[in-house]
Amino acid sequence: MGQNGVPGSGLSPRAAGGTGLARSARPFARILYQSARFKRRTAGCAPPLNALGLLTPPPRRSRAARPGFAMADVSERTLQLSVLVAFASGVLVGWQANRLRRRYLDWRKKRLQDKLAATQKKLDLA
Repeated sequence: MGQNGVPGSGLSPRAAGGTGLARSARPFARILYQSARFKRRTAGCAPPLNALGLLTPPPRRSRAARPGFAMADVSERTLQLSVLVAFASGVLVGWQANRLRRRYLDWRKKRLQDKLAATQKKLDLA
């Protein structure tokens, strides 16, 4: 057995810290299972029973996610205010991010120009 219960990856399930596929390891197991290297290694063998995570039950839904529960009553004015605040904060964050980006680009341009001048000076002296 291999890492997280997948043959051919080097670690046993016990060494990997469990007895089967962990939720976070499923995408890795799927990639490993579909890779050509794994297919060559297991040519003529049946795939592991749960290699693609097909036998794993779906995640449990929270109580609030069930149909039939209505959204909390929010007044129209509160909704408009929250949308306005969200939009304004997005504008401010975007503006600040653009300022930081411009400052970084100006700093990089100046640094590269200085390095170019130093290199040209060295070439002229040589």
